[in-house]
Amino acid sequence: MEVRWVRSHRYPAVHVHVDGDPVPGEQMAEYRGRTTLVSDAIDEGRLTLQIRSARPSDDGQYRCIFEKDGVYQEASLDLKVVGLGSSPLITMEATKAGETQLTCSSDGWFPRPHVQWRDTEGKTMPPSSENLTQGSHGLFHVETFLLVTNITAGNVTCSISSPLLSEEKTATFSLSGW
Repeated sequence: MEVRWVRSHRYPAVHVHVDGDPVPGEQMAEYRGRTTLVSDAIDEGRLTLQIRSARPSDDGQYRCIFEKDGVYQEASLDLKVVGLGSSPLITMEATKAGETQLTCSSDGWFPRPHVQWRDTEGKTMPPSSENLTQGSHGLFHVETFLLVTNITAGNVTCSISSPLLSEEKTATFSLSGW
């Protein structure tokens, strides 16, 4: 009996088990030491591949190929990896033109998050610019800027949300007293 978890090609594989034992020589380097096959329900036709320390690069399509006595069965799934970033931090600085610029920043998002500024009434405010960069581990760093030309009492909120979850992280900055 062979169980082979693969991405786009049969070899190298994400995880291979032959006759109940793992075959590490056929495993992709990026999965070494991070996968386990859970086969406690194999009599019911269920196998689970556990991937520890999930990474953005793990996101995507997987196929399980099961072979026993020359009979093959295959199943596929689409794994979605989500990273909820840090709570936003808002800082303020004066520009050379005498205006006030607010900066909202956050780290650790995957996939690319949705970012927006809102006023006291919840209306969206367009940013003056936005920088989204993806680091070496695949996680996004967000920096969005809001130019405030008419400072009045009230608050502005920076909202960052995941496109895959109904999770949102916000920070509010009070313009009163500036």
